[in-house]
Amino acid sequence: MAKNIQRLMNGHEGSHRKLAADLGFSYTPLSAWFQGETYPRIDKIEMMANYFGVSKAELVERPHKENTAATTIAAYIDDDTPEAERQQIINFIENLKRRGSDNYVCL
Repeated sequence: MAKNIQRLMNGHEGSHRKLAADLGFSYTPLSAWFQGETYPRIDKIEMMANYFGVSKAELVERPHKENTAATTIAAYIDDDTPEAERQQIINFIENLKRRGSDNYVCL
């Protein structure tokens, strides 16, 4: 959960102290949550999830890993990509899907 809070804070303007003030939390326990030393009660999890606009599950569960190959190769598709090359990229991603990988990234 600590990594998820850090990730959400990186995409959110403000500091840990601002988060504590906005939610009415003491800074010390919040700091321990950020460090993974302790775990908040469900009511605090719900407040943070609402604050960040995410589900409680997204806040507490381990994030899914992305398939680096699919993400990297998809970065090469743009308006100037020739159709044959575009099709190769699509075929590559389809092959990942057929392998049954839960970690592929859909475009």
